[in-house]
Amino acid sequence: MRIVTTTSVFPPSYPVEKAIDRLSAIGYNGLDLAIDYCVDSCDFPYMTEAWAQWGISLCKKASERGVSFTHAHASGDAGDRDPIFLRGFSLCGIMKIPYIVVHPVFKNPKGAVISCEDEFLEVNTKSVLPLLELAEENNVTILSENLLWGASKDPLIIASLVKEVASPYFGWCFDTGHANCFGITPNVLLDAEVPPLSLHIQDNHGCGSDEHLIPGDGSYDWKRFLEILHRIKYQGDLVLEAHHQSLECEDEKREEVLNELYLRSEKMLLYYTSLK
Repeated sequence: MRIVTTTSVFPPSYPVEKAIDRLSAIGYNGLDLAIDYCVDSCDFPYMTEAWAQWGISLCKKASERGVSFTHAHASGDAGDRDPIFLRGFSLCGIMKIPYIVVHPVFKNPKGAVISCEDEFLEVNTKSVLPLLELAEENNVTILSENLLWGASKDPLIIASLVKEVASPYFGWCFDTGHANCFGITPNVLLDAEVPPLSLHIQDNHGCGSDEHLIPGDGSYDWKRFLEILHRIKYQGDLVLEAHHQSLECEDEKREEVLNELYLRSEKMLLYYTSLK
């Protein structure tokens, strides 16, 4: 199990190459490429004709620093068919990134939040199926995740979606912070029809506030969470999406925040490996 952090601990304008240098120096051995942070400007390498070469250069840089890209976060949701969104799958293929998180569709065509489980499953199954061929071509597994609106906030519904799609190229990611916003405890993982293939590790104080804090700075029960992961025999990485404190501080103070994030994650990993 690796300690992985999203590159979105740095602002969208921050070069990913520099993020690799700084994060690897701290000790992170896996990175989650925030593609959704790479689309804000037409000048960003991902948005240019040189996007493939850029991906190759990132892999080379990561290899030189002893880290690897294990995840990516897409720039759209499962219903998106924009070429820039679809490019993310090809980038994962070039960079040999095994997982790409793609948000489920949580609104209907009229803009209303989908609250009905059956409608949510129908809409998202139809949205995901056309993406599976692209995922297979690039040897990347699509991961849906529990979000904050309507049916999307229920991890059990996201797990049911995975069962409905029934493809080796589709799984799900459990977001601790999104669950905690609604008082959904780690016990939910015991009831999931299929286990998550990945995690988004972040904390908050509940009450619907999606703060993306360092674990331990909110109210989530991390001890119980790790014990549940052990019970379900979770085999993936600890993927950190605790980026808000890093984003909100000045750059010269960012190292301190990212070091603390790493140290707390290391303690989590040590506790997890100690469980029998």
